Amino acid sequence: MAALSRRARVHLLLLAFLPVAPAAALAQPSGAPELRALWVDAFHAGIRSPEECAQLVADARRIHANALIVQVRRRGDALYAGGLEPPLDDPGYQPSFDALAHIVSAAHAAGIQVHAWMNAMPVWRDEAPPKDARHVFNLHGPAAPGDACWLTAARDGTKKFPVGYFLDPGHPAAQSHLVSVCLDIVRRYDVDGIHLDYIRYPETEGPAMPRGADVGYNPVSVARFQRATDRTDVPAPDDEAWIRWRRQQVTQLVRRISIEARAIKPRVTVSAAAIAWGRPPASLADFQNAAPMQRVFQNWQGWLAEGLLDLAVPMNYAREHDERVRNWFNGWIAWEKRHKAARHLAVGIGGYLSAPEGVLAQVSRVRAPDGRHRADGLSIFSYYQPSMAPPAPPGAPAAAVQPGSTPPPQAPPPPTAAADRLDYLVRGAGTSPAAFTGPAPVPPMPWIERPTHGFVAGTVAAEDGTAAEGRTIRIRRAGWFRKTRKTTSDANGWFGMTRLSPGKYHVRLEDARGNALPERVEVIVAAGAVARAAIIVK
Repeated sequence: MAALSRRARVHLLLLAFLPVAPAAALAQPSGAPELRALWVDAFHAGIRSPEECAQLVADARRIHANALIVQVRRRGDALYAGGLEPPLDDPGYQPSFDALAHIVSAAHAAGIQVHAWMNAMPVWRDEAPPKDARHVFNLHGPAAPGDACWLTAARDGTKKFPVGYFLDPGHPAAQSHLVSVCLDIVRRYDVDGIHLDYIRYPETEGPAMPRGADVGYNPVSVARFQRATDRTDVPAPDDEAWIRWRRQQVTQLVRRISIEARAIKPRVTVSAAAIAWGRPPASLADFQNAAPMQRVFQNWQGWLAEGLLDLAVPMNYAREHDERVRNWFNGWIAWEKRHKAARHLAVGIGGYLSAPEGVLAQVSRVRAPDGRHRADGLSIFSYYQPSMAPPAPPGAPAAAVQPGSTPPPQAPPPPTAAADRLDYLVRGAGTSPAAFTGPAPVPPMPWIERPTHGFVAGTVAAEDGTAAEGRTIRIRRAGWFRKTRKTTSDANGWFGMTRLSPGKYHVRLEDARGNALPERVEVIVAAGAVARAAIIVK
């Protein structure tokens, strides 16, 4: 707090004590666009059978939800047919059943969107390995030799974290695998969007460090960092260059997925479940010091600003009855409404942490405008347990949930309510009125529906096809007095750029001294389309 300006400190204090919005704020104008989504996890009933799909769609229609974020990749597995990873090994799921195809068909028939939810980095949690030999954990887990191990690690080599084993975003092969899995879904299924969860480094044990985190030490990743920075040491967890480099690895992965997905399906929505832990930022600049940037290296606000995300869904999971966490919730959602960078933002509500009245109170505050700034909707975690079950009997152990944390990959214990447990959203609870009194359309995204800008994607490689990593690429529109923009090729030689006005562009490399090389590739950028540029290093 001492490092903040007086104005920032005052703003932060005001955020902490925002009043609860009145119940009347729950009411939305009839038919006003609002995203009303449900996260549907793959650990419980949801889309694992035709019967579950039918029940899910019926429940969503009854409560006037308009989007389902369905988990189709849990930990290196698939709830769809013919994918690049083995089918989900679960007693409730038959591998021959194409859950994604079925729920897309059923939901679209009911006018409900479907977004394919993918847990990106987590690949396993249990001690016993997966049964299927094709599983990424078996092929590239802790037993894999040398560069074949794709897992991230702590500085001492520990590979298992509180949420299990994670792929390392800085490993080139892991990056390419995740891109291929995402694009396979976009290519083969009529999904409305892809939803990236755990697109970050894992949280670590113990108290958070002031800056940085002890994660990201896959040997391949460390060697790449050393080459990029001309260093020979293993960086400390709080090394600023190492912090920036790890953020860059996650951002480059998101950039590649986002742009390549649009090349396949220009109208696809790209979204991410974003971290919103702990003390909220006091300003846009203060986001650099917040948990997403320092603990897990997830620059999701930057992804919105760059146009990589169409929709951010910050996981503002908070117990309504815990004053400190409730104040964090208020501060975060106020900040989010102001910094969504002309894209969409839906507030993620951890329904499993609060009673129905508390969830409805949070919905009210999500809907309340902050001046001219608003959220575009909300998503509730989760369909399986949308609100806290009735209090446990005296003497029963309480579930331990870290304030401000994301839920574990397994959802909480099953609720005691019946199949209509979602109905408090349309009926109200106690003295709290209903939240969804009628249907609402999903808010339109003009940049997708009526695009005015396009994209460039390309590769940099040697003449023998070897990927050229870390090369600076200049992209400049043809003509006089045009601004030059720069980007960098990733570990696989891929590069991309967003928000380009239609027209002819020259794509060039820089040399080691920052001078543009004479060879250039010309591309034509069209609104809403991805232009291609392949650069050969001679």
